[in-house]
Amino acid sequence: MSTRVHVALAEFDEAVREAQADIARLAEHLQRPDTVPELLARMFKLDQHLRSFCEVPHERGFDAEERVQFDELLRARWVPIDDSNTLLLKRVLATHGWPTIGRFDHCADNNAWAIAQHADHDRAFQREVLGILEPLVATGDTAPAHHAYLFDRVAVAEARPQRYGTQGRCGGPGCWEPKPIEDRDSVDELRAAVGLGPIADYIATMNGFCR
Repeated sequence: MSTRVHVALAEFDEAVREAQADIARLAEHLQRPDTVPELLARMFKLDQHLRSFCEVPHERGFDAEERVQFDELLRARWVPIDDSNTLLLKRVLATHGWPTIGRFDHCADNNAWAIAQHADHDRAFQREVLGILEPLVATGDTAPAHHAYLFDRVAVAEARPQRYGTQGRCGGPGCWEPKPIEDRDSVDELRAAVGLGPIADYIATMNGFCR
């Protein structure tokens, strides 16, 4: 392993250890409703830290061999982190139900959704959360876009066309492509109904993540 890869991963591991220690301390008081927003916020921060580290090879100018090393070793860290977040979110739901906007706040709802959205190792749980969110959209207790993103995530995982065009892949540098969509002609109308902008704007934004 190159020195630069080793240093970057050591920084990552130290930040993860600190974050997981904070999460564990909060989880000891999971029965208290007032703990839930802060716990979910720390879990979300860890989730985002993991994903933001994907930019390290670009930011630090890694060569091709270093990029391969780094990507393989970082990806190996994803599964246990996402798994621990998913298991803890299940405990939150079993204790308090979904952290709705009405009972908690928009941040708690968003943070819980993000963790479920990234629980790709547990598709059954994602489908369960999708069923939980659907009626909450009608009552205003979750953001409509959360249901839309998770709907697409589950559909693509099950090899079905997505509805809102939120899921895709990089076809090359600066070129993000959505996976198959149910009705491309109506996708902007459907996106607008859940508070999402035109798909052309979304694609333009996602293009920036394809290096």
